[in-house]
Amino acid sequence: MATQATLSRIAFSRIMLATNLSPESQNVLEYAISFAKRYESKLFIAHALRTDVCVRGVEPQWQVHDLMQSNADRELAILEQRKDLKSLRHEIIVRSGEPSQVLSALASDENVDLIVMGTHGRGCISQLFLGSTAETMIRKATCPVLTMGPHVKPRCLDRFGNILYTTDFSECSMRALTYALALAEKDGGELTMLHVIESVAISQSELVEWKFDDEEKLSQMVPIDAVRRPEIAVEVGSPAEEILRLASTKNTELIVMGSGHGGAVSVHLPGKTLHHVLQRASCPVLTVCAH
Repeated sequence: MATQATLSRIAFSRIMLATNLSPESQNVLEYAISFAKRYESKLFIAHALRTDVCVRGVEPQWQVHDLMQSNADRELAILEQRKDLKSLRHEIIVRSGEPSQVLSALASDENVDLIVMGTHGRGCISQLFLGSTAETMIRKATCPVLTMGPHVKPRCLDRFGNILYTTDFSECSMRALTYALALAEKDGGELTMLHVIESVAISQSELVEWKFDDEEKLSQMVPIDAVRRPEIAVEVGSPAEEILRLASTKNTELIVMGSGHGGAVSVHLPGKTLHHVLQRASCPVLTVCAH
């Protein structure tokens, strides 16, 4: 019998936005501000000044740092003028260092319970989240991470009307279900629970039996007191492709998944799968660790 999730309220009281201050990061900022408003949170806006970058025509390292600091100060001064930000409790923090180390330390120091970040940067001086940093944060963070890839379009985030939760039945994905259920309950949205069986050489009858067993596991994970019963889906194929296909078919507004490694039959987040989902999804992805 599968472990049943706990239905509980979640609180994002301290949200950290990790930004590289590029034009592409504006969409990430919109989502962070929207979340902070919905949960009446304090918003920490974090920017890392990389110490390992090169700038053409600038040789001394101190000049590179000063140039980065000057650019950051200018962009942050513009950001501070936003009316929607002025109405929020917020704090801007700029630190020098390797991005994932800076962000991990800030998240710990400020007791953050949600990190919001993008997966793309631009140019040598402002490059920050080109896949590896975002994925490192997702694996290291002890709080959920809301990630916006390059294909996420700006949307009004008053509510999540359609949420897709994916699971490999691991501890990570079980904890992620708590968040998926809570968000669906809060917003009155539709929730789909998906498990993907990776393509294997078995008979059709065995595959039918596997799918039936997995559908039963998914059903047993839903709390008895859940107001809305999720839709159950078991698919066969590549986890990344099936997650993205179903998300597109259902016009999903949020994908929720665990951030660790799972079982032998279906592992949703090992390396390439994580990268493909984050980079190709047309909606935000909320990843949750097991801790």
